[in-house]
Amino acid sequence: MRRPRLLLSLALTLSLLLCAASLPAQKKKKNKNEEPKTEVLPLPPELPMALAADTIGLDFHVSPLLTNGGLSVQIRESLNDLIRETRGETIIKLRAFVAGAGDARRVQAQVSQIFSERKLPLPVLSIIQVGALGEERAGIVIEAVVSTRHTLNPNGLAFLAGEHSSSYTGALERLSESPGAASVAPANVLSCTCFTAQIEGYSSLRSAIQAAFPKAAINVVQPLRNPVTDSTSCEAIGQPAAPPAGGPLVWMKSARATLVNSPQLVFTGLQLTFGSFLDDAHEAFSRLQRAASTVQAGVEAPVEVNAFSLDSYAGSALRKSTTIPESTFHMQTIEGLPAVDASAGIEAILAPNISAPKTLPH
Repeated sequence: MRRPRLLLSLALTLSLLLCAASLPAQKKKKNKNEEPKTEVLPLPPELPMALAADTIGLDFHVSPLLTNGGLSVQIRESLNDLIRETRGETIIKLRAFVAGAGDARRVQAQVSQIFSERKLPLPVLSIIQVGALGEERAGIVIEAVVSTRHTLNPNGLAFLAGEHSSSYTGALERLSESPGAASVAPANVLSCTCFTAQIEGYSSLRSAIQAAFPKAAINVVQPLRNPVTDSTSCEAIGQPAAPPAGGPLVWMKSARATLVNSPQLVFTGLQLTFGSFLDDAHEAFSRLQRAASTVQAGVEAPVEVNAFSLDSYAGSALRKSTTIPESTFHMQTIEGLPAVDASAGIEAILAPNISAPKTLPH
């Protein structure tokens, strides 16, 4: 009796082992036939619409023009170049000029991704589509405002609004007069951006700025692919020789200059407007003010306001909807904006807690 029972027990044990051995194979076979689950990628974090930084430590950079690779490659390399150049300092504001028909929306995604990957604070961003850059294969150039830990601007800053002329030489000559009126030595001009109707001879255009302002970070762009006029406008930022005598914020109307020595400045991103009427422009300015107030209460006084429009109608509505002096306002017609239905965009630099700036006629 024991032998048959023993044989039966062995047979049952062997059967159970065979079943157990076959289970992983069956499971694998089943998983192989299952449809793979869709991977849900997290959305890139939203960039801030406004940030504040100490005036005394602000610095200004421009990325080099790149000609290798497509737009996405150039965006990434330009951002990496700026991050390396700033050596761990905090980038507060980026202004990206995208050439031609490139998808400007890629810039925001790349900025968000790269800064998040590197665990860096997210910057404010303005994206403007222009007709051309200095190199035919260049797709983007990026300007950066950097908040450093150093005392760079003990007397504050001078913002020189866009000087217009029918020629590149004329605009640069007019801009060269503004630093003297604002007590800024040519060697103390920190950055200069020119919007020129024709960008042929890019090296000579840069050289002309370098001769006028030898230490400036330089950017030259062609705002329209097919310009209707030969006009040029140039703007700059410099360090005055002394703090403004009239207070922390002085508007110099005839010199188209603003002197500011407030402890902090607020930088905003590009606020878009989606129409060419005054109501649309008023709404854009209201959104800009609300964005600035989220980082600094009592933001009231504009240091510089830049408006970029697709046509004269949208630009005119923006200008009519504000009472800020002409010396702080720069209007530029451009090729495109990051939203297909946008008609214009505005960005601003504001001085918080200053309700009554000093106004000088010269």
